[in-house]
Amino acid sequence: MESLVLKNGKIVLEDRVIDGSVLVQDGIITKIVEDKYKEELTGDKVVNLEGKIVIPGFVDVHIHGCDGADLMDCSTESLEKMARFVATRGVTNFLPTTLTAPKDELKRALACAGEVQDKDIENGANIFGVHMEGPYFDVAFKGAQDERYMVKATVEELEEYLNVKKGVLKMMSLSASDDSYLEPIKYLRKNGVICSIGHSNGYYENVRKAVEAGVTHATHTFNGMRGINHRELGIAGGVLVSDEINAEIIFDGIHVHPKAVELLLRAKGTNRVTLITDAMSATGLADGDYKLGKLDVYVKDNQARLKSTNSLAGSVLTMDKAFRNVMSLGYSIFDAVKMSSTNACKEFGLNAGSIQLGKRGDFAVLDGNKEVVMTVVGGKIKFEK
Repeated sequence: MESLVLKNGKIVLEDRVIDGSVLVQDGIITKIVEDKYKEELTGDKVVNLEGKIVIPGFVDVHIHGCDGADLMDCSTESLEKMARFVATRGVTNFLPTTLTAPKDELKRALACAGEVQDKDIENGANIFGVHMEGPYFDVAFKGAQDERYMVKATVEELEEYLNVKKGVLKMMSLSASDDSYLEPIKYLRKNGVICSIGHSNGYYENVRKAVEAGVTHATHTFNGMRGINHRELGIAGGVLVSDEINAEIIFDGIHVHPKAVELLLRAKGTNRVTLITDAMSATGLADGDYKLGKLDVYVKDNQARLKSTNSLAGSVLTMDKAFRNVMSLGYSIFDAVKMSSTNACKEFGLNAGSIQLGKRGDFAVLDGNKEVVMTVVGGKIKFEK
C-alpha cells in the first residue's frame, strides 16, 4: 500500500482552513490531522510543506490543447503532453475537448482519448473522458469553429460517437436552438452524457425546452451565444435564470468583462459556476502563429485570435490564473475552490473536489502568492517546483 503524507500545511477544507497534515493511502485520503493534536503521521513519503496552502486539485472540463499539443492531433503523445503541462498548473483532472470537424476525425479523437482515459500518466493529470464541442452548432455563433462541418444532431450519429468507446464521451456541447435537438438531448442523457448549450442562435424558450429535455450545463457563458435583451433574454439570459444549469466561464479578463463574471455569480451563486480555460495549443508558449484544428490563429498579448476574422480563438488561460482571478473579485478561497474543482467533481461524479476522508488524494499546493508549487494526483506527486 503506497502512502503519502503532506505535513505542516494550511489545509483548505470545505468551511475552514486548518494547520495540519493529510495522509493518502492507495490514492485515497485516510487521515486529516490538526497540528494542535500533535499526532505525527507516517507514510512511505513524507513532505514538509512549511505552511504552504493545500487545496483540492483543479478540474478543467473545457480545454482543447496546451504546450503545442491538441486533442485533435489524435495522438496519445499529444494527450500525455497536455496532461503533463496542466499538472504544472495544479490541474488533477481534465476533459480534453474536440472542435467541429469531420466525423472520422472526431471518432479518432474519441478513440485516442479512450486509450489514456483514467490511466496513470507519468507526471500528468488524469484524463477522465472527452468533452465534444461541436459539430452541432449554429453558424451565426460559430466562434472559432469550422462552419463547413456544422450539422444538426441526430440520434443515429450520436450513437456512432458513443460506440467508439463506452464511457469516454462525458459532455456534449450543442446549440439546442430548435426542437430537433430535444430527442438527441434525451438520448445523450439516457446514456450518461452531460448536455451543454453553446454556440447557439436560439432564444430563451429554447433554453427552457432544452433544460426540460436534459440540458444541465452551459458552454463558456456569454461567449458564442445570443446575448441578453430586456425583451428577449436570449441564450445568455436563459442560462442566468435557469437554476438547473451549471455555467462555465472563461475568466481571463479578455473573453468576459470582470463585472459580467460578477453578474453571473450574483445570478447563479458560486455552486453553479465552473471556471474553465478553453485553452488552445499555444497555451504556455510564446506569442506567434498557431493552429486551432485546421484554422490559423495568432497569439499576442495573452489573446488567441483567428487570422481570418480576428475573433477570439480559445484562450491561453490556465486554471491557476482563473482561480486567482476569481479571488481578485473578492471571493473567498472556499468559493474559488468550488468554482475550480468541487462543482465540476459533483457534476461529473468524480470522487474528488474536496479534502475529506474517502476522497481521492488530488491536491494543488500553493505558495503565499497562490502560485502552484506541487500537484498530487491520486496520492502521487506529479509536479514539484
